[in-house]
Amino acid sequence: MIIRKAGLKDSALLSEVRKRQLIDEGISPDCDIDSELGAFFEKWLVSKDFLQLIAEENGKLLSTAAIIYYDLPPSFTNKIGVRGYITNVYTAPEHRRKGLSKMLLEKILEDAKSRGIKKIWLGASKSGRPLYEKLGFIKQESYMELTIKDKSEV
Repeated sequence: MIIRKAGLKDSALLSEVRKRQLIDEGISPDCDIDSELGAFFEKWLVSKDFLQLIAEENGKLLSTAAIIYYDLPPSFTNKIGVRGYITNVYTAPEHRRKGLSKMLLEKILEDAKSRGIKKIWLGASKSGRPLYEKLGFIKQESYMELTIKDKSEV
């Protein structure tokens, strides 16, 4: 098994994995997001503010995880303002419960520490929550979300 940083050549693979991840989380695939995922990965895979790792064996993806770094105004609890958002954490079903996601996340957290990042957040699925808790993540209830609907959705 090797662990490597994803590159542009992985865009289509990562798009497919992202869709599998969303479906596994119970989200209905009720629209086509292929072009949007392609555009996302083409933009972010070349950015210094994005790290997507892939664990693979014989060219087959076993597991993947990513972090996006983004700027917010500095605060008393985060002097540099930069935060990390962990996303795209996925392990192929036949390779789950073998420590692959944990290994990738530990490498991502090392990268964040090397950048001086103090605040990292994520949206945890029910099945992922125990792993994140083992890594030190604490469930928060301090933010609110608004979904703006198009006229066609009202």
